[in-house]
Amino acid sequence: MKSYIKYKDQIEGFKDVSETVKTVEKIAASSIHFLKQETFNLNVYASEIEKVLAWLSIFYQKKDHPLLKKRNNGNKELIIVTGNKGLDGGLWHKIITTFIEKRKQYQSIIVIGVKGKNYLDEELIHITKSFAGLSDIPQKEETEYITNYIFNEFKQKKLLKIDILYPHFVSLAEQEAKLSSLLPFEFETTEEKNKDGLPIFEPSKKKIFNNLLQKYVELFFYKIMMETKLSEFSARTVAMEHANTKIDDFIQKSTLDYTKQRRRIITQRQLESFAGHKTI
Repeated sequence: MKSYIKYKDQIEGFKDVSETVKTVEKIAASSIHFLKQETFNLNVYASEIEKVLAWLSIFYQKKDHPLLKKRNNGNKELIIVTGNKGLDGGLWHKIITTFIEKRKQYQSIIVIGVKGKNYLDEELIHITKSFAGLSDIPQKEETEYITNYIFNEFKQKKLLKIDILYPHFVSLAEQEAKLSSLLPFEFETTEEKNKDGLPIFEPSKKKIFNNLLQKYVELFFYKIMMETKLSEFSARTVAMEHANTKIDDFIQKSTLDYTKQRRRIITQRQLESFAGHKTI
């Protein structure tokens, strides 16, 4: 049976862990509102660019554009988006489990985030390229560097397609592994005819279309990175909230055990003292 002093030390240990868990929860929760708003804004912005691209496609759409051209053969590549930290309630494990179920479809793998790389290394799965050590909130320079690498991969290796697997934000308590096609990129075109005559393009339809398309694909990727972080911080907030509830239960139980044991020891000492006085 534990000494009541050991119970007291255990309670103090639980309290220290509780403070750490609360700090992690507050840090994660503090970024959620910003990330939700940023993801919403990116969706609106992407939607507007897509409308312009669809309108431009009336006048110009180069089907053999390197980011649009569909290929009949070649390897498939998958980008797996994870994070650099754990305490996520099994979010990264969910992503990797989804990948393992579909791994036979892909011949090369790009991993973003330390956790994804570690999981795949443990499974002895070959990684073509990994990007680790990114900022907690993705920076524009970081995502541009990754998208430039991906564009070059698609152009130079003559890949059939590139898909991306990431945690899609559903709600604070729910995130799902989502598999989407990245390249060749597809957007809805329009058959609407221009009733006001042909517009004048400056510098040219081709240059405007090419620049907008590259910007749109970069934006699409950046949006996924931000949604990944939103999912990560949401999952961590909920996981820490559950962890803190369990720790509170442990503290409550340990406090009860401490009180019982202390009372038992005190009662025993009082009886021994009474018995000693009686003998004298």
